[in-house]
Amino acid sequence: MNKKDFRQYMLCGHGRCFSATDDELKQFKDIVLYGCLNDISFDLQCEGSRGLFMYNLALQYEDYNYFLQPAIEKFLSAEVCDDWHLINHLCDFIELFADDYGDVSAKNAVETKYSQIYELLMSLRWSVRTNEVSQCYEYMAIVVMENSNIERAVKIFEDMGKFFIRRRRADDDDLKWRFAWFWNCTCEKYGEKYLAERLDILSKDNAGIRRFRRVMFCKDEEETVNRKKLSADEFIELAENNSVKRKDIIALRRAERSEKMKIAQAVISEKDLNKKAELLKAFTISLSPFPLEPEILTDYAVSEKKNLRETALNALTYIKADCVHDFAVRLLEKGFSLEAVLMLINNYRDSDKKILFDILDNIKVGRDNKSGWHNIILSITDKKNIEEMPKEAVMFVYERSMCSCCRESAVDELIRRNLFTEEIRSECMWDCNSDIRKNV
Repeated sequence: MNKKDFRQYMLCGHGRCFSATDDELKQFKDIVLYGCLNDISFDLQCEGSRGLFMYNLALQYEDYNYFLQPAIEKFLSAEVCDDWHLINHLCDFIELFADDYGDVSAKNAVETKYSQIYELLMSLRWSVRTNEVSQCYEYMAIVVMENSNIERAVKIFEDMGKFFIRRRRADDDDLKWRFAWFWNCTCEKYGEKYLAERLDILSKDNAGIRRFRRVMFCKDEEETVNRKKLSADEFIELAENNSVKRKDIIALRRAERSEKMKIAQAVISEKDLNKKAELLKAFTISLSPFPLEPEILTDYAVSEKKNLRETALNALTYIKADCVHDFAVRLLEKGFSLEAVLMLINNYRDSDKKILFDILDNIKVGRDNKSGWHNIILSITDKKNIEEMPKEAVMFVYERSMCSCCRESAVDELIRRNLFTEEIRSECMWDCNSDIRKNV
């Protein structure tokens, strides 16, 4: 394995990194250090951090302090206080050394960072940055709470209560929402009933605890989300005013077919090409495919009007039809088009192998997704498509996806096809994705 391949597998969170030989690992030391010091997750909210993955990689070397001490230094710097992604990664990485090895410097770093961010939070006026600092503080509070006893948790309750008192003009609902993740984690550990009883006792003599209890046990306001289906007339009016939002497109998916047909007819009859494009946005979501002849869309997709052309191309990616397949092939003969690739995958034929493989061989896979690789992988792993995909496409997802959730879908498909080898199993045992590790 060369440095380029190792780095790419590391950024993917792929277990193949752990197949490197001792001699190779010596060459990769600085690459591993980069991964230890930086958030390398693709989607932190869906996947979690890759702190454990990098921790396990660091332990492939004799001296883990080569990685831990620079991580602690960066963790304790001011730059991390409002960087939620980096806080997650570094905190998870460092906390593992505290838990597994009882490393004193790691333990102290976590407590120091908690205090550091709390002091900063209490010193700031409310702003966009304060919001980011509060998110980082909540994560630190969760980690400290999870790795300590009830007495330490109570001290965190008091700290949060003092913060609530300082923000006395904010609604209790808003304050509760701000630390709802922390509260859910705490209730899972100790039980809500036990916490209520404990807080009732402590509230009598402690203003911070009293405010914390009031906020966390306030009744949630009723959902104000309007679940009413958006009617065709309402959507058409929005389109005429050039004010269609993504939420309107999502809301329309619950509408009856007759309502969607009404909008499709409005698309055809509209003479103004800008308004036509706005109306057509109704069909740029998988649960609301365009209900009329797809040839209408292929005509729009070559329009000189840019917004109509782009909207039609988007809508075509959700259509299964021979004419869409042929249209995609013609587009790809002229050059790369992400929409055309998605159309091709959605209408895949065995004769398309060479076209698809040429695309996959040349697509650049990077964290910024500039090439659209993640869209392509999502289409390959879509339940409607994956069983029709050639083995090589599934292996492409398994080997090159930076999104471990998509890799999990590829692993499931390899298992279904009896292509899951012992070599792949051994790699999956070290994957960054806990569900992949758990299920193999």
